[in-house]
Amino acid sequence: MTDNNKAEIHLDVYSNRSELHNGSSTTVFMEGKQSEDAIKRAQKIIAAFNGGFYDKTMSELQSVIESEEIPTAQSGIIKALVDGVTSEVGRALVGLTCLQLAIKAIEPSQSIRLHKGGRSDSRFSWQEGISMRTLDNTYNTPFLREYGLLKLNKDGIMMTRSLAENYPYSRLYKAEMRGPIKQWIAIVEAVESNALPPYPALCLLLSLLKNRSEKFEEKASTAISLAWEHEGNFNAIAKLLIEFFNTTAYSARAFEVVIHGFMQAYSELHFVDGTLIPLSQMRSANKKHGNVGDIELRQGNQIIESWDAKYGKPYLRDEIEELNDKLEYHPNVEISGFIVNSDVVRSDEIIERANEIAIIHECEVFLLSFTEWVEMKTSGLERALLDKLGRHWLIAVVESLGQKRPQIAPIDEPCDAWLDTLNILLNK
Repeated sequence: MTDNNKAEIHLDVYSNRSELHNGSSTTVFMEGKQSEDAIKRAQKIIAAFNGGFYDKTMSELQSVIESEEIPTAQSGIIKALVDGVTSEVGRALVGLTCLQLAIKAIEPSQSIRLHKGGRSDSRFSWQEGISMRTLDNTYNTPFLREYGLLKLNKDGIMMTRSLAENYPYSRLYKAEMRGPIKQWIAIVEAVESNALPPYPALCLLLSLLKNRSEKFEEKASTAISLAWEHEGNFNAIAKLLIEFFNTTAYSARAFEVVIHGFMQAYSELHFVDGTLIPLSQMRSANKKHGNVGDIELRQGNQIIESWDAKYGKPYLRDEIEELNDKLEYHPNVEISGFIVNSDVVRSDEIIERANEIAIIHECEVFLLSFTEWVEMKTSGLERALLDKLGRHWLIAVVESLGQKRPQIAPIDEPCDAWLDTLNILLNK
């Protein structure tokens, strides 16, 4: 065997084991009855499922997605996996991925490549494997069906025989399948190599599925129809959206979406010189991601205007210093500021420091309440144009939360609670 062949990923299958060779590493999967350690791992996983693991996870989706960061490349793979689902293909792969991520989140030492494990002499088993078919039938498929996340046969994902071949799940799994196979395997590989944290990945996957469900589509369609039919003037719409972000769940994120929706409308009516950048995640407005704020306009590759939404944070001393650090990396910014949902604390110290930063970076720095910011942006507009802007604004917000603007407003968090609030307000 040549050195090149040794380096190439390959699977050696023997009478009592399989060996996965990946570069310089080799993983051995022994066949036979489950080991005592595997039985203990299985018991731990079953206990977690019986204890309401999936229900608890569904209640934590928003907070986990906002606080736990997933590498961009990996989150893109998860989104591509979900996008690969059609009425004909992909559902079993997504269901299996859900189960694998749950298993790994509950018991990190359990391999999610080994989908068979048991004590019977008559059935194939890996010594360190686990019966994914049993776990799916008992917990995974019932959960996905109950929450309306995937249309699955009640008998489970392993009814797809191609997923039940007696080989470890790896890039060399050669069963004939259709759907987002590459994405599924990429997720397995990333989790097994510790490149992808399983619990945040599971939460992202479930959130994406939730935002695609039939129940969600019904809520979104209702809200969007009401938004298009809404006859309020600009001031009425502004009042409605203020009530929305102040009364809905996770107000800070809703506040960002409302502001970004305003800028979407502003851009649609050609009131801006630059290009509006798609909405980023709450945790992304920092130097690591190349952002200055939550809402940005660019000319070419340069940020020229930036606004940071600060819900419930009227005292901005620390934020001003963070802005100073960010502007070091973005010398082309002409306008930058903070938008607060309430009145801003304007102490002499804060105002003086903001003015210093403005002079240092040759950039206008604003500290504004939401109402002040809207007034600044709409100053001088005639009534008819102002009302047209309001209409576009409301539709932009509702369609963004309804997952109808994924290019400009890619929102990964579950949006159903926000739509519930909007439907109540729009029906008043």
